[in-house]
Amino acid sequence: MKRNVLSVFMLTLLVAGISLLIIAGCGKAKEETPEVTPADTTMQAPPPTTPAVTQTPKTEPARQEVAQKPKEPPVPKVTKLTIPDNTELQVTLTDTVQTNTNQVGDIFGGTIAQPVMVGDREVIPQGARVKCQITNLVKGGALKTKPEIAFVITNIIMPDGQDYGVTVDAVADTGRSHTNREAAMIGGGTAAGAVVGGILGKKKGAIIGAIAGAAAGTGAAAATGRENLVYPAGQTVSFTLQEPLTVSLPKK
Repeated sequence: MKRNVLSVFMLTLLVAGISLLIIAGCGKAKEETPEVTPADTTMQAPPPTTPAVTQTPKTEPARQEVAQKPKEPPVPKVTKLTIPDNTELQVTLTDTVQTNTNQVGDIFGGTIAQPVMVGDREVIPQGARVKCQITNLVKGGALKTKPEIAFVITNIIMPDGQDYGVTVDAVADTGRSHTNREAAMIGGGTAAGAVVGGILGKKKGAIIGAIAGAAAGTGAAAATGRENLVYPAGQTVSFTLQEPLTVSLPKK
């Protein structure tokens, strides 16, 4: 009886030991083999390959803009020369001016008749345009008022467009009044009237003749009209610089 109990006990211990060994082996196997979850599978999956895209550098448009920008012309080198005061300027008028049609402030044109030199360098060429202005004008009266006119150069315009203001003396002229001429004409008319009266042989006739002659002489003087000063186009006049004039010329 005791032997059977012992045998059953030993068999039970053996079965229990084997079961423990099996359980221990299964647990170890679970520890060594990591459990793979869907999330782990997603993380371990290699990323999909995409074709490489080559990007064009963005510097090309800037290069094209630089290439298309026109180059600025070089600044011309110039030299400055000064024309001293008291230099004479010969000017040929291109417009006619006269006292009975123009007025103070009128502007008219002309051209340089002779080149202006500083040393051996031509600073104002012949043909350079000038602008003139009337500074004084008096219309001649029928009998006593003398006609007057004065004008100056205000600007010189070079062939390349450079415009220089200048200060010059004025070209001025004063005409004569009719007084002396009319006195002679009136006196002549009076004498002629007196002769006519004398021929008639009557004192009263001489007085009437003198009065009639004087009236005729005055009428002839009035008929001559106003004195008029005229500077026609094509006439050359001379001005003198009152202040130095500095001009810019290209270097040789």
